[in-house]
Amino acid sequence: MSCCENNEGKKEVCSSEGKKGCRGKGLVIFLLLVSIFTSIGTGYYLKSSIASTVMESYLSNEYQKAGSKENYDLLAKAQRLQMEDQIPQIKQFIASKEGGKPSTDSTSSGSETAPAVKTLTQDDIAAIKKTAYIEGNKDAIITLVEYSDLECPFCIRQFTEGTIKKAQEKFGDRVNSIFKNFRGVPHENSEAEANALLCAGELGGTDKYVAYYTAIFTRSKWGNGTGFSKDALLPLAKELKLDGKKFQACMDSKENITRFDAETAEGQKMGVQGTPGTVVINNQTGEYELIAGAYPVSEFERVINKLLGVK
Repeated sequence: MSCCENNEGKKEVCSSEGKKGCRGKGLVIFLLLVSIFTSIGTGYYLKSSIASTVMESYLSNEYQKAGSKENYDLLAKAQRLQMEDQIPQIKQFIASKEGGKPSTDSTSSGSETAPAVKTLTQDDIAAIKKTAYIEGNKDAIITLVEYSDLECPFCIRQFTEGTIKKAQEKFGDRVNSIFKNFRGVPHENSEAEANALLCAGELGGTDKYVAYYTAIFTRSKWGNGTGFSKDALLPLAKELKLDGKKFQACMDSKENITRFDAETAEGQKMGVQGTPGTVVINNQTGEYELIAGAYPVSEFERVINKLLGVK
């Protein structure tokens, strides 16, 4: 005879079969618990596995769209830097809506005044336009000066979205535009392309200049600074009916590198720190405002209307 406990904790007499029954019940409970914990663990593993698979698939797709993981990482970093650059503007916009002052990271003296309107003299404006290739009505009230990098992904996006063109179409003869080169992120092919673009303008004027940068942006592969091959610069010039020998000689002289640096310095004086940076100028009053980044056309319309005095 042997004993086991009943539900009340009291010992009772059990037969050998009863002892086996007690052990059998314990085994069933043990196996049930093992099954439950196994199910929970398996479910957690499956969920984690599925989530991991989905994330890997998403990232793989994003890498493919960017051309490579390196390109994706570069774009992400550029986007972050661009957003950081825009934070002061965002703060100012929010403050204007709330009727308060934008917060800043600098120490306040307690006697802040509204920032002075930024203006250029007529000599300044003339200097900007002196060697520029102006697109549209040369006597327009407003000029959009776009400081750009032919390998910058955000510049390419601004071009492909047709932002500058849409703004010109919206305002007609009241707005013209100028495309200038700017040293931003040191992309591998940027200097060679800027040199080639300036040579195209030197040999063929505004029409060839515009056609040349349009072709580069249109055909760019978004390739981490090599979206448009250096080997394609001369063939593109010939395609646009420019004299190949003169174009190559111009490229080899690298005289336009000085102009590239001058255009960069010019943009920096007006606050351009990265690309694209578009300076919107009222040619009559000299007032101007910088649009730092690839904003939608609505932002360009807002700034243009502001400088035109339209409410």
